[in-house]
Amino acid sequence: MYLMHGLSGAGKTEFAKRFARENNLRYLSIEDFYAAFFGSELIHKNEEEVWAAFEIAIRVAEKEQIDIVVDTNSPRRADRDWFFEKFPTYSINLIIIDTPVEECLENNRRRERRIPEEEMQKMIAELEPVTADELPRYESVTVYKNVSKTFDAGTRLA
Repeated sequence: MYLMHGLSGAGKTEFAKRFARENNLRYLSIEDFYAAFFGSELIHKNEEEVWAAFEIAIRVAEKEQIDIVVDTNSPRRADRDWFFEKFPTYSINLIIIDTPVEECLENNRRRERRIPEEEMQKMIAELEPVTADELPRYESVTVYKNVSKTFDAGTRLA
């Protein structure tokens, strides 16, 4: 499993789709599940049920030994911990999309599926960077910088 980490507007989705395509991986996005349930990825309600469906999809991939790219921003350590708790047999590779906050805000303002500014500010405040003590549990950790401008080669941390 490849788990994405970064702010909204950082370029995670485009990166994740391209990464999945180039590496013959399956792409799963929590936003696609919201869109399937409510007709829009911006409508976030009944979160418990939506995440349960997302978990089932990941579980099926795990059972079938299918490598996947999970596109969710995983902003807090607790969000990342959820994947280790739910999928203990999956090897988890973390992909960090490191884009400056101002660039994320500007990208958000320009995109069609715009997140309200106050919600973006809340996400920024809640973002918990990956810490050194988290690194050993990942199969690999790779940081990509400014992917919304360029698709760099990435810097491997672990």
